[in-house]
Amino acid sequence: MPSFSFRTSSFVTLCAALAAQAQTPAGAPVAPAHDHADEPVVLENLVVTASPVARSQADLVGSTSVLAGAALQEARQPTLGETLAGLPGVSSTYFGPGASRPVLRGLGANRVRVLANSADTLDASNTSPDHALSVEPFLVKRIEVVRGPASLLYGSAALGGVVNVIDHRIESELPERAVSGVLDSTVTDNGAGYSAGGAIDVALAPDRANKSGFVLHLDGFRREADDIDVPGASGQEDAPRGTLLNSHVETRGGSVGLSYVSDILDAGVNYNGFDTLYGIPPEHDELVDIDLRQRRVDASAVYKRDFGVFEEARLRVGHADYRHTEIEGGAVGTIFENQGLDGRLELVNGEIGGWTGAVGTQFGTAQTEASGDEAFLPTHTTDSGAFFVFQERTVGANTWQAGARVEHRRIDAERFTTTDTTSGANLVLPARDSAETTLGGSLGLVRKLSEPYRVFGSLSYTERAPNGQELYAYGPHHGTHAYEIGDPGLERERSYGFETGLRKTTGFVTGSFAGFANLFDGYIYERDTGVEVDDENQPLPPVVPPGVEEFHRTVFSQTGALFYGLEAEAVWHLHAETRHTLDLTTALDYVRATDKDGEDLPRIPPFKGRLALDWRVGPWRAGTDAVLVARQSDSAPGEDDTAGYALLGLTLGYCLETRHATYDFFIRGSNLADQEARLHTSFLKDIAPLPGRAFTAGVRAAF
Repeated sequence: MPSFSFRTSSFVTLCAALAAQAQTPAGAPVAPAHDHADEPVVLENLVVTASPVARSQADLVGSTSVLAGAALQEARQPTLGETLAGLPGVSSTYFGPGASRPVLRGLGANRVRVLANSADTLDASNTSPDHALSVEPFLVKRIEVVRGPASLLYGSAALGGVVNVIDHRIESELPERAVSGVLDSTVTDNGAGYSAGGAIDVALAPDRANKSGFVLHLDGFRREADDIDVPGASGQEDAPRGTLLNSHVETRGGSVGLSYVSDILDAGVNYNGFDTLYGIPPEHDELVDIDLRQRRVDASAVYKRDFGVFEEARLRVGHADYRHTEIEGGAVGTIFENQGLDGRLELVNGEIGGWTGAVGTQFGTAQTEASGDEAFLPTHTTDSGAFFVFQERTVGANTWQAGARVEHRRIDAERFTTTDTTSGANLVLPARDSAETTLGGSLGLVRKLSEPYRVFGSLSYTERAPNGQELYAYGPHHGTHAYEIGDPGLERERSYGFETGLRKTTGFVTGSFAGFANLFDGYIYERDTGVEVDDENQPLPPVVPPGVEEFHRTVFSQTGALFYGLEAEAVWHLHAETRHTLDLTTALDYVRATDKDGEDLPRIPPFKGRLALDWRVGPWRAGTDAVLVARQSDSAPGEDDTAGYALLGLTLGYCLETRHATYDFFIRGSNLADQEARLHTSFLKDIAPLPGRAFTAGVRAAF
């Protein structure tokens, strides 16, 4: 069981919320369980992640998706990657139910930035696919996905895109009622899983006339599940047919925060904790669990009065203490620790020569340490600082968006000593450092052809410096069953991006189409040499701990690369009345990635299509969808192909409004045909298929 100082947080929150609900006077206004205007009816959502100023999806140069309201509730899975996997251009690194990061247009890890309320998650999830994110899809209000280069605002680690998880733990608006909140719970038959939690906001000394006052925020949740059922055999040794061994999950978290809101200043601070204990599905006999713990403090301030040429100033700072322990056969194996700080300041300017936008700076530091017999990384400190500018100008039917960023990053790695536990010999790698200054820029155009139609296009250039793992890794990495060897001589990675497309915002059919390409100079990737550690025809690495003889040696290498593809989504509004709608959604995405010699790159998602029918009448809603994934035969050398599959889902929901609260009930069936589905983007695709048939029921009460 993971240690957890918030053990009573969920219970206290639930009790407080229930008490508040019971004290709600009859006839008091009730917050709706979900706001239909905030759901992803194509291209109408405001997006705050892609631009310093909130913009409609239709008015952005980049491709975006938004999950909110009932759509988010019904799509929610135990991990962020699986929650978003149905969106166009999105896949995941699925490593069992406990760990999964999103993959955008075939790019992941150090090229996709995952944010919590626009701040870095400050965890170790980008060092290995078996490391869980420290953000949980439970209780969040909104998830924004920006596909394509977003490095101008969030750094070169966002070259593939940004995923921003928004939960409003620091409030920017005074609640309409003295006490408001939400209770949420779900149960599922596959793995006998359940989740429960709640959030509550209390307005303290509110000044309703001036819309100012303090807001106390409390939230807490808990989620548990046993080993899941999968179709057919899992591919594990000695595993019972239909069971994925060691796929259990236990997660809990909570936070407390205080905010001040007014028409001049919004400011707040939040302290939160996140703990999870989850199993890693094994390829061999040894069972490994990961016990993850993070404690975090976030603070933000927004000044909303004019000063000089600026109209608004925003400051956000987060500090996190992260630690996860890999438990192997009941004993502590490797420990990862990360102490991190991330901050950003944005100054929003009014019109200057016809241009509006923002200038800003971002700064951060992180110390990463791996210890234990299987530590494959030296302790290293990464310091970074950046300056960026983003501006837009509208001239007639054309809106131009342009930006630039300069970023400096320094890595100081300590001396790294590893022991050959077979011979007792030591390997000592000296202390090393790396410093790089990188540049990025973009220019884009959105043009209104007529009221419903917009065309868009953009050009971008991004540089990314190699990180500590790519430079200095040396040793066995059990998460990927690889003996990883970094290269201190790696140079910066350069990307030239292009995207163009068409959007339609009103009418019988709404939607978007986009084509994109990214040309890389010096693309960094983990190349499988195809050589096992104990190959008699190859020299052994200096350090070979027991149990890793069958690992393949992988080397971080550079090559020229080309990523290209397309995405399309259309919503056919078959019936549209105020209380009765029927929509048919069709979507597809495709990406291809090859190196300079035309060889396919590893773990690139195959063609994916989605067909969905959504019906709403009064308080009732129902939907069915089919996700169709093609066979992936464009595999890298030494990589197995994956078969195609189809996942069928069905959802039924009902919204009940009472004097005290609004209740949103739903039941969802997933993978109803019990299809065997293996993600080509997963390191575990040979042993861990996606969950089999499952039924999930839930209720959310908003008051």
